[in-house]
Amino acid sequence: MLKLKKTAALLLAAVMAATMCSCNVDENEVQQQITGGYHFHWMDSNLFENIEQMGKQNIKDDFAAAVTYDWAKEQVEDYTYSISSFGEAMKKVVQNKRAILDDKSIQNKNVELVRKADGLFNDWEYRNKMGVEPLKKYLGYIDDIKTLDDVSAYMLDNDKNPFAITFVKMDYSNNEALENYRAMMISKPDLLLKYADEYVNISEDGYKKKDKIEKQLKYLFERCGYSKKDTDNVIKGCYKTESQLIHLDYTEIPDYKTVHPRSEILSLAGSYPFEAQLKHYGITTCDHFMGELSYLDKLETLYTQNNVEDMKAYFKARLAIESIRYLDKEAYDFYMDTNVDRSNQFAQRIDRDPDLTFFSMLNSTALTAAVDQMYLDYYFDQKTYDECKMFVKLIKEKYQIMISENKNLSDASKKAVREKLDKMGENIMKPSNEADFTGVDFRSKEEGGSFLEALCAVSKAEYEHIGVMVEKQYARDFWDIYDGTLSTTVTNAAYYSRQNAIYIRAGILVDPMYSPDAPIEQKLGSVVAVLGHEISHAFDSYNIYFDADGKKIDIVTKEELKKWDDVEDRIGNHFSGYSPFDGCDSYSGGSLISGEVIADAEGVKAALMIAKDYDNFDYDTFFRAYARFWRFIVTKESQTNQIKDDPHPLEFIRVNYTLIQFDEFYETYGIKPGDGMYMDPAERILIW
Repeated sequence: MLKLKKTAALLLAAVMAATMCSCNVDENEVQQQITGGYHFHWMDSNLFENIEQMGKQNIKDDFAAAVTYDWAKEQVEDYTYSISSFGEAMKKVVQNKRAILDDKSIQNKNVELVRKADGLFNDWEYRNKMGVEPLKKYLGYIDDIKTLDDVSAYMLDNDKNPFAITFVKMDYSNNEALENYRAMMISKPDLLLKYADEYVNISEDGYKKKDKIEKQLKYLFERCGYSKKDTDNVIKGCYKTESQLIHLDYTEIPDYKTVHPRSEILSLAGSYPFEAQLKHYGITTCDHFMGELSYLDKLETLYTQNNVEDMKAYFKARLAIESIRYLDKEAYDFYMDTNVDRSNQFAQRIDRDPDLTFFSMLNSTALTAAVDQMYLDYYFDQKTYDECKMFVKLIKEKYQIMISENKNLSDASKKAVREKLDKMGENIMKPSNEADFTGVDFRSKEEGGSFLEALCAVSKAEYEHIGVMVEKQYARDFWDIYDGTLSTTVTNAAYYSRQNAIYIRAGILVDPMYSPDAPIEQKLGSVVAVLGHEISHAFDSYNIYFDADGKKIDIVTKEELKKWDDVEDRIGNHFSGYSPFDGCDSYSGGSLISGEVIADAEGVKAALMIAKDYDNFDYDTFFRAYARFWRFIVTKESQTNQIKDDPHPLEFIRVNYTLIQFDEFYETYGIKPGDGMYMDPAERILIW
């Protein structure tokens, strides 16, 4: 931790920082320099309160502030969308989705289902008229449970169980033992407090979450006519059940190198009706399972008649918490208000655009596939796809040069790294499959339906699709359109180590993030740098431990890995102790953020290597495009949470810290020692 504690040292550091920076330094900036890590005397240009000061910055001292000032001063404090280039792109994607739904000439199964869901979710007059009756209906089914057989029947009755709640959660996963199949991942069900650790040694955050959940449960059950005593018993029984489930095996970690046959799994399940659960969702031939097997083995000890009431309490609590967003406006407002962390002085309620909220919510359901399919049907652009494929090819070519020129790696290690690069999957805009909701339907608002009723049909379709994914062969880098975490209409991109594949979503290939008619400098400084960023993740301080086939194995030697460790330590030294404003958490090192920091720098390096192939390349346009891509105005609460939990650095640091790694940046703007945007070459963090 680079925290200076003595008064004299603090004053000396502030004076030295002021003399090294050619811009004027006020008292607040001195305080930032005192509390910050190496070189972080840039102003926080991601906050509204600093916009006026941004206009006083110059490119040589604070590039992010100087370049984004003209844009920032035009913004208003409205967080219905993220105030950023990402938010502007996201808004256009959402508007495109809305245009499809509003165009009644477009008629197909995917659009029909999304339209029905839209009517059930976005018509507040209809939702207010229904009140909490949809929840009462499904709570009634749980109240009717009397025996263990009733519990088994309820879990597999999709007409009564909107969220398909069981005691064994199912999903699919890559496994090193399988080449072209997905393994069936089995695990404990979702928990009210989310993390198992909270049921062993509850944290401060756990207490906050517990308090919030109990307020929501008491509110909902009171509205549904339950007495205080009955509500208290539900909460007590739910926590008891969850704690017992966790303690069946608290430390078990999934094994990604081994799969187990169906017969073994069914034997472990014993009297718990897991075989019936598999058959119910059409999973009849899958013979490769993984996950929390010790938990499954012990589950039958809890699955007894004596525990029926506590299991019912778990079902009720989970149903209520999952449902609160889908009821009337009163319930939704209570949910939003109780989600504000009152212990955080910067916390505030933020209501997103209704359409953004609706489509984001669908990402957590199987209907994410219907949304993405309808979007691709009408907005997929072949020219954009072809250009991105071309840029990926160019980046890989430049990476081959970087690998060849690397003086740290042996020939054997270079061969392994090249193989990983060559075999990397390239998923751009279009998932590998198409949405198919044949046989899936639910009642519209005109027919008297509810959103919970719709979820009954959608949840069943989701688990049936999981069955398809584990029973058929699919390539390692298969992009599943039903996977909401990889929705192509989200404004994002990703690299997955176990698939060794990049995923470039259509949602990020939208103006102002990307424009087909933009000059090459703008494309390289924005979307191409992002493509390079995702490819670079294959070789960051975490993913370097995975090989070309997604297997966790050292592809470089332990001695060679010291280079990654050294860079992570250097990043940690630069970031440690930095806090952008009083009352905000500070960075505690480089372990959380180093992967993203390295990928940022290497992505820009690859883009700059491509730039050398163009005559009269305008580097000023390139660097400004990079800063504009990452322009953000956020809340203090957001920054506090980002420093605490997010592997991505604050955006103004992301711009400045990345660009000061490159000679081309210094040459373009004539930056020299003493300028705020100068970093000694010995301190820079490039690996390749």
